[in-house]
Amino acid sequence: MHWHHRRGLKWLILYVLSKGPMTGAQIMDEIEKISYGMWRPSPGSVYPALDALESEGLIRISKVDGWKKYYELTPEGKKVVGVMSEEDKIKEAIAQLEFSVRYIIENLERLSSEDKQRVKGILEELNKVLQ
Repeated sequence: MHWHHRRGLKWLILYVLSKGPMTGAQIMDEIEKISYGMWRPSPGSVYPALDALESEGLIRISKVDGWKKYYELTPEGKKVVGVMSEEDKIKEAIAQLEFSVRYIIENLERLSSEDKQRVKGILEELNKVLQ
C-alpha cells in the first residue's frame, strides 16, 4: 500500500506547499522527490486537485508569471497541515522508510560494500528494538 494512496493527492499537495509557493510542475517534482522517484503524479491529476483545494479555500494562486501559476497555502490550509498528529507523523516516517527500503532493493547492485554494511547495521538495530 503506497502512502500517496492512503493520504491522497490533495493532502500531499498541501504538505508540499507547506514548504512555500510552487507551480504545478514544481509540486509534481517535489512529490516525485519525496517518494524517491517511485511516483510522479500526472498533470491530469494534479491540476484538478489544485482547483479543488483552491475551491475549498486551502490554497490560492499567489503569483502568475506568464503561463506559470504559483500556488500557496491559505491560513486555513496552514491550519490543516499544522494539525497533523504525532501518530500521522509516525505513519509518514514508516511510509518513507518503506519507500527507502524499496529504493535500496531496486538499486542494490549500485551499493558499495560500505553502503551495504551501513544498511545491515540499520536493519539490525531496528530489528533489535522491534523484538
